[in-house]
Amino acid sequence: MTSFIIAPRPSEPNGRDRISHQSLAQMVQEVLTTMLELPHQSFDGSPAPIAPNQLMAAVRISGSWQATLQIYASEKLARRIACAMFAQAADVLDDEDVLDAFGEVVNVIGGNVKGMIDQDCTLSLPCVGTAQPDPTPTSLTIMYDVCGTLLTVELIQA
Repeated sequence: MTSFIIAPRPSEPNGRDRISHQSLAQMVQEVLTTMLELPHQSFDGSPAPIAPNQLMAAVRISGSWQATLQIYASEKLARRIACAMFAQAADVLDDEDVLDAFGEVVNVIGGNVKGMIDQDCTLSLPCVGTAQPDPTPTSLTIMYDVCGTLLTVELIQA
């Protein structure tokens, strides 16, 4: 798989717009329930380190408010997401289908985040590849057990 990386560049804090943990969790739940129809439950444990063999998809929101949204999952879960999105069996999908589906998930969540911000912003195209965790301590992290596998969502906002 070809990987592309977005280096997070959150803006300086301005205090005007913030996405709450609850709002981000609701956006992720809606994608998992409505778009993918995958069984899931909130994972309340401590964030585990992102394994180097995991996939990451990221979008950047730029403009007067800036943030980076990143999602992490195993290739197995990303393939399961692609199966749900394209209504196909796993053996029918190739690696590009898996990357496209994983990128679309971060794109939809990122679009929802952008829609909640009352400022002039743009959403980048999604980049998908091998996980490159960002050690930024200001990220908002949400985790879900999806089909028995961990999905991690991070929003790095100013």
